[in-house]
Amino acid sequence: MLAATLKKFSFPSLILACLLSVGAGQVMANEGDPPARAGRVSEVIGDAWLFDVDSKEWVRVTRNQTVAEGDRLRTDERARVSLSVGSTSLWLDERSDLEFTQLDEGRVLLLLAKGDLGLRLRSQEAVSEYKVRTREGQFFAEQQGLYRVEQLDRGSRAYAFQGRYRFEFARGEASQPVWLQDGDQAEFWWAGGPRTERQRLHNDGFADWLLAQSRAEGDRFASGVSQRYVSPEMTGADELDRHGRWESAPEYGNVWIPTAVAVDWAPYRHGRWAWSRHWGWTWVDDAPWGYAPFHYGRWVSWGGRWCWAPGSYVARPVYAPALVAWVGGPSVSIGINIGGHSPRPHYGWYPLGPREVYVPPYRHSPSHNQRINVDPDPVTVKRPHSNRDVVGAVSYLPGQGAAVRPMPASEVRPVRPLPTAPARNELTPVLPARPALDGQVKQAPADMPWRSENLGRRERERDRERERDQVQVPERERARPPSPDVSGPPALARPVPAPEVRREVQVPAQRAERSEQAERAERIEWPQRQQRQRSEAEQEPSQVRQAADRAMEQMRARQAERQPERQPERQVERPVERQRAMEPPMQQQAQAPRPQPEAQRPAQPQRQDDAGPKRNRAEDGQKANGERRRGEVER
Repeated sequence: MLAATLKKFSFPSLILACLLSVGAGQVMANEGDPPARAGRVSEVIGDAWLFDVDSKEWVRVTRNQTVAEGDRLRTDERARVSLSVGSTSLWLDERSDLEFTQLDEGRVLLLLAKGDLGLRLRSQEAVSEYKVRTREGQFFAEQQGLYRVEQLDRGSRAYAFQGRYRFEFARGEASQPVWLQDGDQAEFWWAGGPRTERQRLHNDGFADWLLAQSRAEGDRFASGVSQRYVSPEMTGADELDRHGRWESAPEYGNVWIPTAVAVDWAPYRHGRWAWSRHWGWTWVDDAPWGYAPFHYGRWVSWGGRWCWAPGSYVARPVYAPALVAWVGGPSVSIGINIGGHSPRPHYGWYPLGPREVYVPPYRHSPSHNQRINVDPDPVTVKRPHSNRDVVGAVSYLPGQGAAVRPMPASEVRPVRPLPTAPARNELTPVLPARPALDGQVKQAPADMPWRSENLGRRERERDRERERDQVQVPERERARPPSPDVSGPPALARPVPAPEVRREVQVPAQRAERSEQAERAERIEWPQRQQRQRSEAEQEPSQVRQAADRAMEQMRARQAERQPERQPERQVERPVERQRAMEPPMQQQAQAPRPQPEAQRPAQPQRQDDAGPKRNRAEDGQKANGERRRGEVER
């Protein structure tokens, strides 16, 4: 029966079925791998925060910290963050909220909840991988260039400083995409349908800073020597040329040597350990160049100096949390333990050397392991040299709350090696207390412009304009010549029509000004109504985002969440209220049948004749100037 079944299939069909089964198995095996790419925090100005999903808390962001898929980043007022993923650079302005929805090979999806995001794409692969999503839709780059996306309360705004950018609305299957070329700027919103408004490209404080950062980084990528030895897609490699030099070692190939380090410096000593839900314990180095040499390649002591050996050239290197080997065990001191308690165990680590195999502590597939250990198998080629034998190479934690220090040579051998990194609950109790970073936060230069200052300045200018508008009408009323006294002689009442004529000319102008203000208020108000409708139509936020919002509110209880940057109610209602408050008195004054003083003097008949023309002028206040003058001549 089996032979009869096999006869039904041809030999090529069997081969194809085998290949498909092998490919499906490989895909299933790779599904458990962590992301092969990660982002680096290149620079932090002010206070920025990263949400820890495991602890449900916001932690302060520092330089060289790793940003991975699913992380959420926030910036406070007067704070900015520079990020890099391979050769791509990202910049986040103050009061911004960015989530890395996807960050892996072949796909990068950024969710901008609020604020400003700058994006510099330097490769065609990055052009096809990066997408930016806002509430209104998605942005796609079609060329290498510099772009900016801004999430407003009323919609989304995009800037194409260089390149070609495409926007697609999230709603409406019939909506057509919109393209932006070099120097274009457009705003997108949804008001019963897709709406687009093209605007003149303008620069503000963030745009100026964005352009300056892009030029500085572009020069490093264009003239960098490191690109001869490592791929530009190795995150953090652009910092190597500024802080070190390259040399050729006979046994290890091209190596990079840092120029300024401490006397007792060793790799993975001056920094801290941070927990990541993707990779476990991840190293965060203190040096400005301390990213690429600690997540790619190996370290070797050559010529009495520590050198970084990147290994073979790989176009897309795989990220590793820390390429170290762990040691640990009970204390090596041989003394009498008072009280019968054994000494607290300590943990140590040392950098892996060239051709040493790195054992990932997280779940991974064989292909993932091969991509991290790119050099040939050391068992069949040559036994590698271990850095454990180098004096001062091993760093360890002596106890709870103590700082990292080099392990003495006499204590290295008694400590047993660990097969993999310790668990989170094993290393956390002995980690040194994280120092307060308030004094270490990098402050912005005094001349750096900020959006919050511009908004505050515009708010103050609008308040001053409102005050001038409110004071202008009473000043005009006071500047108008007083009405003639009805008790005086008739000759004194004849010059009165001139102020009346001038006031009749001013009233329509004031009404036209108020109508223009009302129209502007309506133009400001309707996007807010549409935004409220969109907010009600949106689905409920995810549990992770809800937890992040709750954690931010609890952490900054003393500094509550600030109000939105713009206050539409304040801008919309005041002009309308002023219009309603000012128009009725004018109408009553124009329709007044008779001034009040004349009604209180019935005992003077000779004055009634003089009051008649004044009553006629009050009743006929809307007549033309020629009619009133003709009435005066007849009189």
